[in-house]
Amino acid sequence: MSQADPFAGLAAVRDPVAVAERGRHCVIQLSLKGCKFKDWPDNLAAVQQELSAAWRQLDIPTDTVPAHLRSRIERIAVADAPLAEAAYGLRTIAMAAEEARGQRVWVLIDEYDAPIQTAWLHGHCPEAVAFFRTFLGQALKDAKSVRRAVLTGILRVAKEGLFSDLNNVVIDTVLDSEFASDFGFTEDEVWDLAGDEPAFLDDLRRWYNGYSIGGHALYNPWSIANALRDRGGGFRPYWMASGGTEVIERIATRYPCEAAVAMEELLSGESVQVDVIEGVVMPDIERDPAMLQNLLIHAGYVTATGVEATERGQRATVRVPNLEVRRASLGLYDRMVAGGVGSLTGPDKLVAALLHGDAALAQDALQRLVLHLLSYHDLADPTPERIYHVFVLGILTRLPPGYKVSSNREFGEGRPDIVIEAPDAEQASAILEFKRDDSPHLACERAARQIRDKRYAASVRGKPVWAWAVGFAGKGKEVVVELVEGAAEGGG
Repeated sequence: MSQADPFAGLAAVRDPVAVAERGRHCVIQLSLKGCKFKDWPDNLAAVQQELSAAWRQLDIPTDTVPAHLRSRIERIAVADAPLAEAAYGLRTIAMAAEEARGQRVWVLIDEYDAPIQTAWLHGHCPEAVAFFRTFLGQALKDAKSVRRAVLTGILRVAKEGLFSDLNNVVIDTVLDSEFASDFGFTEDEVWDLAGDEPAFLDDLRRWYNGYSIGGHALYNPWSIANALRDRGGGFRPYWMASGGTEVIERIATRYPCEAAVAMEELLSGESVQVDVIEGVVMPDIERDPAMLQNLLIHAGYVTATGVEATERGQRATVRVPNLEVRRASLGLYDRMVAGGVGSLTGPDKLVAALLHGDAALAQDALQRLVLHLLSYHDLADPTPERIYHVFVLGILTRLPPGYKVSSNREFGEGRPDIVIEAPDAEQASAILEFKRDDSPHLACERAARQIRDKRYAASVRGKPVWAWAVGFAGKGKEVVVELVEGAAEGGG
């Protein structure tokens, strides 16, 4: 086999099945990664250019195309098809190729979601989704000309959003296991490539290992290839997220508290639990702050060290995988700061902690706010519960849009001091009960007992409903914040 062969020396040429299949199939290859224009007409023109390139790559003479398809193929070839023909363009190419070559075709589409992300960012999502629903649906659903299609992308666009016309889609992500070892180089593969140099391999692990997919520890193949090429020149980051960062940054500015807490936890080396969102419906992408961590998973900024089933679906435990990605994540965080996320203020930290169940952050944030903003004269009021109550109500003006705050309203079998209720039943809510006693810890015990006994969480919309006991003494500024275990039942 010629050394000019791109597969020379690779495992593929030693695989009899791969060798037997090589060169036998007609393949339509389409890349949409360049379709990122701000205006829909320009994006549509870019799709037309990609269709034209895909047809020319097949190298099929136009005069061999059946007469009923020839005029459409001629317009596709010069990127001048009207909108309706462009929407059917992939199907038309597949039909023409099958009839000319006498065999069904394979379709490979890289970064299928790039124009959808761009459309959402720049306000032409309805036009783009309508076009691609037809574009993909007509080519891939019950298409006799297509033997198989493979699509790759960053976002898992929900079936109802883009694939509503398809009923035979099989989706594999970095949270699945069937093709897990195909997402990167395994330890054995890196060992074979790098040779038996323990110190060099240790550095490769520190910089480029750490992805965990389907029980496999994987290395970023692009980074390994570059590190081996530059061997002896030191280690540096080669990886850049291949897509999704603009969407991540937009959501971060929409939910600055959640974004800052998530990024600060991850960059500190902590593991974070994330409720997995099965599919992205683009028009609704800004409604759920949990979408941020999901995008970080699929864009490669974090890796899942474990996935467990829950009543709502799946929950993943994620962390930053290695030094290279940590540096890229720091760059992303810097861009978030420039975009208005910034480091959290004290009120922002308290709000974020209350809605994330972070007891340590809630304790620290409220104690600091009390020390810096409340005076001893305020707390000398005959009813100090009221002072804390009003003080926290003022802080809650920093809540994300859509959240509702209720004060001394009926929930469960009583009237909790404050209820922070989510706009959606699948988002977190919170309850706060304030108590005073000689000891703040005793006050917390009384508040927690009241929350449980009166079943406050039972009628609060949200999943979960975090219940907080806030205790303070009659004198001084010491405050204790405790998460009430067993109270986060939540309502619908």
